[in-house]
Order: sequence, then structure tokens, then C-alpha cells
Amino acid sequence: MTQLDIFSADYATCRAKFLAALKLAGGSHLASHENPKRGPAGEALFTDIARVGPATAKKLLILVSGTHGIEGYSGSGCHAGWLASGLFARQAGPDTAVLFIHSINPFGFAWGRRTNEDNIDLNRNFIDHAKPRPANPDYDAIATHVDPVDWGDAAARAKHNAAIAKFLKRDTHDVLCKAMHGGQYVNPKGTFYGGTAPAWSNRLFRAAVAEHAARAEHVAIIDYHTGGGPFGFVDPFVDDDRDGAEGVRKSRHWFSDVTVIAEDKAKHGKDAQSETPGNLFYSVPEIVPGKRYTLGLVELRTGENQTGVDAIRAENWLFHHGDIDSPEGKAIRAEVRERFYPSSPVWRAMVLRQSHTLIGETLAGLAKA
Repeated sequence: MTQLDIFSADYATCRAKFLAALKLAGGSHLASHENPKRGPAGEALFTDIARVGPATAKKLLILVSGTHGIEGYSGSGCHAGWLASGLFARQAGPDTAVLFIHSINPFGFAWGRRTNEDNIDLNRNFIDHAKPRPANPDYDAIATHVDPVDWGDAAARAKHNAAIAKFLKRDTHDVLCKAMHGGQYVNPKGTFYGGTAPAWSNRLFRAAVAEHAARAEHVAIIDYHTGGGPFGFVDPFVDDDRDGAEGVRKSRHWFSDVTVIAEDKAKHGKDAQSETPGNLFYSVPEIVPGKRYTLGLVELRTGENQTGVDAIRAENWLFHHGDIDSPEGKAIRAEVRERFYPSSPVWRAMVLRQSHTLIGETLAGLAKA
């Protein structure tokens, strides 16, 4: 099997290849957790917890795939490819381990959706649900245009998009902005819905991290995503403000190229890509307090012609108001797949090589911290 063969376009094959690569690397398969819902063929769906390196390691890197389900094809391939390459032995320092949380959203992974079994965007769900949920007045103002029930009517869709552009005071509606991607907690059938309680995947993630990161002194996390931007560019984000105690090397210096989240927020304000509530990776200090942390995610960029927001809106409409097996439904799902998991072998080769480097830089940073 070549490195590119490690990628697959269906959940079951991705899982099988990941577990095979884990075994090849001498890793440990710690647990499989079955999701309450089934896949499109009635198959059982699992989140797998695995580790390579000692259970008592003081330095731990957590790699997560499938937070936005369909993006798990890429994350799973990158993680399986890294394992199969035997890079842990060459890249990891002493007293270091890597914990894999494979397919944290197996429902979305299997069905080709970004959301989970309850239409929840997991990266908007990791809030404190005991407190008032974050408001998004921009979404409230144009919710009927962002998530229209008549999306299938081209003329109606054009009017909705024009209304969004007018509200944003732009020439186009197709931009990443708070109204479109900033999270909302009022429309359970809408896009970027954060839910009203911790989702199954949220509860599972917290339990897994609490169990397997308890002994570590320094915990790093990289949550793998895909999205619009320069084709094949691997774009890491880190939170430099939460990098632990005084004297710890700042994680921004671990990487050859990185976006610091605090600076991204300062530059772009409420429309910053990182300015969204409920991100999974921010929950780590809550789960295992009192440690040093390096918190981050990575976007594997799939192309810069569009933001991908329209594909998300179309797919959301399809599952709530359309026919997923119709010609239109198949076309929408194919567009979403290409947007978040490009079929190009060139793209896969580019992101795989850069992912190897990113993991290596993180492990090197952990070793020196």
C-alpha cells in the first residue's frame, strides 16, 4: 500500500485502515464507543480511542479526527499515514505519547455530513450549557435567509443571497462572517447549530481526555479540519495565550508557519474564523486542569474559489427539506464531499506530507518545552 492508498472515501474503510496502521505502529487500541445511531447501510458507528507511546508519558499530543464528520476522511488518512510511516519512533521525544480520538463524530463521518446525529456542529457545542448560550444577533436578523426552507427554488435562493449581501453591506453573500458561521443556538434545523446540551461526542471526548490525559504534565491537541483556502495548504492555528506556566516556550515558535488565534481575533474581530463559541480543543484545560497546554486546530485547505458556506447551507436544506437520494440530492452531497474532501491525489499528497511535518513540529516543541 502506498501512502496515498491510506486515504478512503467511506467511514468503514477509513476506520479499518486506521486500526491496521495503529497495529503496524505498535500502538494500543484502548476503546471503541458505539454511537447511538446507525450508518446509511444500517452499520454500527464507533469512535475509537488509541495511543502510541507509554501510558505514563508526561507529554501528550492528542490528535482528533472527524469533529466535522465529513472532514474525518482527511484527518483519518493523515493520522493513519503518519502511523504507518513509523514516524513516532523518529519524531517523538522521551516520555511522550500520542493519543488518537478517531472519528469523534462517527455519524457525520459515515453520512457525509459535518454535523452529528442531532444536526449539532460539535465545534459550537463545547460551551457551558449551564449558562446562557452565546447570542448571535447577526444570525437572528437574517436566519430565514441563511437557512431558507425554499433553497431548492433557484429564484428564491437568489433573493435570499441578495438579502444576506445587503445585510452585510457587501457585493456578495459568500463570505465567512458571524451571521453565517459564528454559531447559533436557536434553530435546531439550521446551520452551525450548537445544541442545548452536551452532545454524545462531547461527553465521550471529555471522558476520554479525563482518563487518558490525567498523568500528563503538558498536553497538546490538534483537531483536524478541512475548509476553503489555498489548495493543499495546511494551515495550523494555536492559542498562544494558554500555553502554560511562566518560562514555557511559547508554542507559536514551534511551527514554521502558524496563525496565532489571539492575533487572528484582534485582526478580524467578530468575523475571525477562530472567533466562534464552543470549540472542542478549548475544552482540554477544563477537563484536565492544572497542566501546561498547547491548544490548536489545523485546516487542510481545499480551494479558494468559494468559502464552502453555500455547500453547507445546501446540504443542511437537503437533509431537512429535500430528498437525499434524488439527482439534486446526490449532486449536493457530491459537491459537499469535494469541498471538504477533494478527490485529487495531488491534494492528498500535499496535505499528507505537510501533516507529517506539523505533527513532527508539535512533538519537537513538546520535547523542548
